[in-house]
Amino acid sequence: AGACAPGTGGCATAAGVEVSGRVLTSAGGRGLRGAVVTLRDESGNEITTPTGAMGNFRFADVEPGHTYVVTIRTRRFQYAPQVLTINDSITDLVFTPE
Repeated sequence: AGACAPGTGGCATAAGVEVSGRVLTSAGGRGLRGAVVTLRDESGNEITTPTGAMGNFRFADVEPGHTYVVTIRTRRFQYAPQVLTINDSITDLVFTPE
């Protein structure tokens, strides 16, 4: 664990949190397989994962206490990025095409 900065509302632990959800083909539609989901932090560091058969994705061990941008890349659809300040696990993100 690292040092805690005063006035930040607490210390982030060394343990990461989960960020997961689904990428859909339309609102209430089917999951989109094979889309690339990217999680980018304030420093520009990125991790990516493909969506599974039902459009599910999961990032494990995400460092809490930071702001991230989640983007979706696919040939067929366009998705608006989501900006998240992550303090705890988020397991219900849903992306639908613009």
